[in-house]
Amino acid sequence: MRAIVYHNPWNIRVEEREEPTISMPDEVIVAIRATGICGTDLSIVSGEYTARPQVIIGHESAGVVVETGGSAGKWKTGDRVIIDPTYFCGECSNCRKGLRNHCLEKASTEAGVSIDGTFTRYFKTTSRFIYPLNEEIPFEQGAMSEPLSCVLTAVKKLAVTPFMRTAILGGGPIGLLFYTALAQHGIKNGVIYEASENRIKLIEKHNVLADNWNLEPEFIPQKNQYDLIIDTTGSLLEKSMQAIADGGKISMMGLRNNQQTINPREIADRSISIIGSIDSQDTFKHAVDLINSGSLGLEKIITNQYSLNDFGIALKHLGCDLETQRRSNDISSLKSVIQM
Repeated sequence: MRAIVYHNPWNIRVEEREEPTISMPDEVIVAIRATGICGTDLSIVSGEYTARPQVIIGHESAGVVVETGGSAGKWKTGDRVIIDPTYFCGECSNCRKGLRNHCLEKASTEAGVSIDGTFTRYFKTTSRFIYPLNEEIPFEQGAMSEPLSCVLTAVKKLAVTPFMRTAILGGGPIGLLFYTALAQHGIKNGVIYEASENRIKLIEKHNVLADNWNLEPEFIPQKNQYDLIIDTTGSLLEKSMQAIADGGKISMMGLRNNQQTINPREIADRSISIIGSIDSQDTFKHAVDLINSGSLGLEKIITNQYSLNDFGIALKHLGCDLETQRRSNDISSLKSVIQM
């Protein structure tokens, strides 16, 4: 089967790999129909995020069950499913205290990072890591369950209330999913700041935002400006501290490496909460249920679809150019999906 394989930064190839086979009774093989290109994938390609050389990348996926082991429960061949790619053992100390997203086995079990992922034809998992995808929901939308579940985990930690003055820093897929998730929790207005002029045009072209949300190109902080700031860029904590109100909350979701300088006294003196979040923590089913409802408008966010062979073109449209080995804001897609 063909697969997108990471060798080292900027060295990504479509190669032939052996198809997986069932070896344990609870295993399931899924024929992948759609896999979203994640910001983590872009960071792996550019060398900003570490992955195992020769690993098949990709982890946001939906597909069809093609084979099951003898004890795979209710699952059968032909079932449309969504894949939860974040393994947890359920038995380590972190899992037992509710931190499944920090399972101590994560470093050696992370699909698309340390073990083979889903930018390929077939993916093997176990029955507890797949969820049903309703017949009327496109596979491309089903593949959004993983990033949505990560966003829902962050929102749950923030304990948001409907009247928070809200800013989302970054209008990429994660920022737009935050906009969607916050609406589910009663926050119906706010501002999204996005530095890419191209991405702003795409958001406007596809009518992603409701009229009571504003879209701005530059975050210029003002004192006591927001009660809630979501930083999806991972690089705007200093500015967020300048804009957050007393008692406000800042969510750090981005995985970009950089250095920020803040005064820790200010955190205590102004009762500011800085809350980090990664992966999904008991929110995957919530994400699946929302997507299966068909009410989120995800078709506005998923703007480009590609074949496996066009992966390099897909990366370029997301500002990640394999030829020049550079990342930029020259972006012509919001959420891009590889179709199998």
